[in-house]
Amino acid sequence: LPPDEEGWRTWLMMAGRGFGKTRAGAEWIHGLATARPESRIALVGASLAEARSIMVEGVSGILRVAGHRGDRVAWEPSLGRLKWRNGSEAQLFSGDSPEGLRGPEHDFAWCDELAKWRDADATWDNLQFGLRRGMRPRSLITTTPRPLRLLERIQTQPRTVTTRGKTTDNI
Repeated sequence: LPPDEEGWRTWLMMAGRGFGKTRAGAEWIHGLATARPESRIALVGASLAEARSIMVEGVSGILRVAGHRGDRVAWEPSLGRLKWRNGSEAQLFSGDSPEGLRGPEHDFAWCDELAKWRDADATWDNLQFGLRRGMRPRSLITTTPRPLRLLERIQTQPRTVTTRGKTTDNI
């Protein structure tokens, strides 16, 4: 479940493997996409291959979550794009290629395993410039904790809410 706090912009979920980070991200994105027609969403993984295999097609990914809800989401693998019936779209991006995030505007973003991104600082900064669509743009970061200056910087931002967990927290 997303944070209860008012006014948050970034939800940072740092937890061990098996905690349920991917499922939480997929549920959050699918919920936003279905509730807010015409949304534009960035899905940023460590690589395009990981974004596709984990965030979209994985056992806890968006397609699986949509299927559990009885919803149909069109997946265009050659374009790296998901389309919902209400006009919402999600596009895949990579932490290896920050330039890919120059230009596009988004309402929401899900950033998976930010601690593994090869060019994390530049990718995050470019994403933030484009996260300006709609009334309340927000992002979710799901990552295994690692000592990374960028994570420390994000965590200290006043509109960041952090969720922590261990693998054993998931019963």
